[in-house]
Amino acid sequence: MKCPFCGVEMLHGYLNCGASLWSERKHRFSLLPDGKEKYALRLGVPSFLPNYVESDCCPECKKIILDSSAYENRMD
Repeated sequence: MKCPFCGVEMLHGYLNCGASLWSERKHRFSLLPDGKEKYALRLGVPSFLPNYVESDCCPECKKIILDSSAYENRMD
């Protein structure tokens, strides 16, 4: 896949993490979205086990792109 930002061939791999949450606001104590958020995307479930998200990383501009369609989200 070519990077949409700089055109360099991206490296396919995995973002290794615990649970991760993309949100429009900072979460200080919990990675669970609440009813106040219009957009939220949770990658993995909160646990002590490692989690990974398939993704592509640009070695040039260091951007990471992932397909979030398989994860719990409020981005509809």
